[in-house]
Amino acid sequence: MPNPIRLSNLERHFMRGETAVYALHGVDLTIQPGEFVALVGPSGSGKSTLLNLLGGLDRPSSGELWLNGLALHSADDKQRTRHRREQLGFIFQSFNLLPKLTALENTAVPLMLNGVPKTERETRAAALLEKVGLGHRLHHYPTELSGGEQQRVAIARALIHNPALILADEPTGNLDSVTGAEVMALLQQLNQEQGITLIVVTHDEEVAAYAHRIVKLRDGRVEDEQVSRVRGEQVIPPHPFTPSPAHLLNSTSSPSSSPHFLFRDILRSALGNLRRRPVRNVLTAAGVVIGIITLVAMVSFGVGVQKEVQRNFETIGLENIFVNPLFAETDAFDPFATPKPERALTPTAVSEIGQLPGVKIVTPILDLPRGANIALLTAAGEAVPVRITEGGEGRFSFGGANEVLAGQGIDEGETQGIVLSNQLADTLLAPGQRYADLIGQPVALRAELPRGESQEFPSRIVGVRQSFGRRTIDLGLAERVAITTWWFGQPDLLETEGYNRLIVRAENLGSVTAVIPAIEEMDFAPQSFEAILDAANQVLALLQALLGSVGALALLVAALGVANTMLMAIYERTREIGVLKALGASRREIRLLFMVEAGLIGLIGGFVGLILGALLGRLVDYIAHRYLIEEGVTGVGLLSVIPPWLALGALAFAALIGVLAGLYPAARAARLDPVSALRHE
Repeated sequence: MPNPIRLSNLERHFMRGETAVYALHGVDLTIQPGEFVALVGPSGSGKSTLLNLLGGLDRPSSGELWLNGLALHSADDKQRTRHRREQLGFIFQSFNLLPKLTALENTAVPLMLNGVPKTERETRAAALLEKVGLGHRLHHYPTELSGGEQQRVAIARALIHNPALILADEPTGNLDSVTGAEVMALLQQLNQEQGITLIVVTHDEEVAAYAHRIVKLRDGRVEDEQVSRVRGEQVIPPHPFTPSPAHLLNSTSSPSSSPHFLFRDILRSALGNLRRRPVRNVLTAAGVVIGIITLVAMVSFGVGVQKEVQRNFETIGLENIFVNPLFAETDAFDPFATPKPERALTPTAVSEIGQLPGVKIVTPILDLPRGANIALLTAAGEAVPVRITEGGEGRFSFGGANEVLAGQGIDEGETQGIVLSNQLADTLLAPGQRYADLIGQPVALRAELPRGESQEFPSRIVGVRQSFGRRTIDLGLAERVAITTWWFGQPDLLETEGYNRLIVRAENLGSVTAVIPAIEEMDFAPQSFEAILDAANQVLALLQALLGSVGALALLVAALGVANTMLMAIYERTREIGVLKALGASRREIRLLFMVEAGLIGLIGGFVGLILGALLGRLVDYIAHRYLIEEGVTGVGLLSVIPPWLALGALAFAALIGVLAGLYPAARAARLDPVSALRHE
């Protein structure tokens, strides 16, 4: 420090209501570079206040304070922070070592704040601890060190970044006389060898005697200055001091011109801080976990159903047109009457539609009566109850047909025959037979009315397909017509009531726009699958948003837990925040540290929630598939799908919730007054 420290008419007062209480009053003082000065005086004389002003931890009420050319009395927060980070080393009476860091890590904190890489700062810290006699205690925590050892660590921490000025506040106050003498001898040696300006606050005359000059304070004023005597020898240093060019430890690489707390070190510190209170942080993260589980599970089902609908439409083909009859308005005198179609989808209408230009094939769909009990009669005379796939042919059932193992599936157009599920086919195989041996075999279906009457309908096996259903079959149109007309006792059912709907396949997508108007002119309600798909996607997107909002609401509740945890952490770590600020941490870095911690809680909770949400989705998906199979709905794909955007979005959203929840606590930590924070118990 080539320039002297100059205090001119320096004042510091505090308001107690409307009364000004002066801690310093008109102090004038000059300290030369390399000088060892002791500030002594009774309690309340202003010693600690003066030290805080020299350290940039506090601001004077008036007057001037020049330190190495910096007008500290008018410096802004960034200038004072950089002053502490680069020019100062603090030694505290209560040591103020960070409890969760080892001696090596505590010593390296100033280098970490200056952006020195981890390997280099630990090398320098180890060498310095070796120099102060703690080479054998590098990896011990403060609670494992004696008072003298803790103070030596504090001295090493103050010296690690080669400061020009050391400020020591009662450095022997918590030490016995022998250890105190050792610490003061070490400080005196460092002052003499390194030319470091050393200012010590003490009320102990023996400690003050180590200094070159003793400045006595009383009632906030300089009462007296005198040259010190050490063991009977007058020590009068030359003025000005010329600092020694030697450094305690040379660095192989210097920090950048604008040193700063690197983000990777902030992240490493944040992770270490989270490990301090593992149970509380786990419980806090549990709220995020529940929110993400809800969000992922809900949205994944929306995505899965949407993909399944898309797949089914693509399987059938977007060149298909879905044709329904138009229904007359409900009779006002009988609102519960079954609505009648204005024009039924009769075989004649099917033939007319099939002759339209651009139409490739027409497939009639006829649903079986609700509650129909149907059994398959085997060659051995056994009646096996079966479930028939919804919508007629397996090709048009939700999810489409599964892989055909033998024969063929139910094709488009007017069809006939039965396709067995592989599990049902297994019960019909004789020893040595294969699925192919069943193809073409005649079978019969027996339908039973609720009042007990039954009828058998002959058919034949045309295929076997893969399915989870144990007794599922796909049934051709001819068999459906026969069963339905018998059930209702209407041989002319198709001519009067018609089919339920038609699937009209156009020759290509370009023909769809021409076929639809032609069908509308025939008094039917056509709709292309592309239009249906768009409408379905809109509904599913809305459903997906509603489902996702449930998870988002749970995350917002979890954010309150994160904010509460961070506020508790600030209360518990107030002194630590004060130490970091005294060592040169800026408001922005303190704020960023707490925001990163909050974000990590959210991110860790999001990661766990994502995994558990995926597992929950698969479990529910399995249960849903078993239920659908029992209901005769087969060939359904995954209903819970987690696309990359959902996984990444869930993690990002969880981290964002954590960061947002940590904004206020982080800002509160950054605003803490370092002087008050250092006094916090």
